[in-house]
Amino acid sequence: MSIELPEAHILSMQMNRELTGKQIAACKLQNTQKMQKIGFLNMYLSDYNELVGCKVEKAVSRGNTIRLKLSQNQNLIITPEYGGITLFHPKTADAPAKYTIKVEFTDGSAFSARLTSMGVIKAAKDSQLSDSFVYSRDFSTTPSPMEPDFTAEAFQTELARRNVNLKTVLVGKDAAVVGLSNAAFQDILYQAGIHPKHKASELTAEQQHALYNAIKAVVNQRIELGGKEQFVDFYGKKGSYVAAMGSNLNGKSCPTCGTLIVKMSLGGGQVHVCPNCQK
Repeated sequence: MSIELPEAHILSMQMNRELTGKQIAACKLQNTQKMQKIGFLNMYLSDYNELVGCKVEKAVSRGNTIRLKLSQNQNLIITPEYGGITLFHPKTADAPAKYTIKVEFTDGSAFSARLTSMGVIKAAKDSQLSDSFVYSRDFSTTPSPMEPDFTAEAFQTELARRNVNLKTVLVGKDAAVVGLSNAAFQDILYQAGIHPKHKASELTAEQQHALYNAIKAVVNQRIELGGKEQFVDFYGKKGSYVAAMGSNLNGKSCPTCGTLIVKMSLGGGQVHVCPNCQK
């Protein structure tokens, strides 16, 4: 289950609430060799030892990435974007037996993060943040749907100048917004009533506005409902947001009009579409 902008935001807010001011007593890691080789963890595990003694100043997120900002110019970057569980433990003893990293605090509490697929958990000094691909990608100048500079006017201008498919505009390294993946893309287009076959530059002013509103609505709805239903938050609580369009509707009828949902290939993946509601 991918962690997108809404879920990363939920985790960072909860981490900020629980961890701010705590001092790190120990960082413990498991099953690291394979993850180190493919770049999910630091090449040298001794980097994590430098976090011991640091205090948590704040947790912030942007896109899919969470930055745990620490004292002494240290950081822990967590991006469980293709599968991961990050949990708070009021008592260290409550931590699960399996984890990728367990951070223990001097007050006896802890949190654990476990990557179940592709993702990143890296220790980094402030001066090293720009070397992190996920940090540079997400803490960038690309607009976020949650920030004031993501305006309808600016987004419509960006759409008009891009003669590419809408998935390229909303998902991936060249996207016009940060933090969205295929799951959000399908919900957004369904809510906007737009077929994914369109190129961004071909959209009418009405469609541009509908797309902008749908992005804001889907992100806000997922945050309000605690994330997607497969998501588990910092307290172990599952989200309640059910995708309006996607693989959960494969072979089923559109809940709005009753038309059979169609699956199609797009941008190196599969998307689901209602051919009646999405034009």
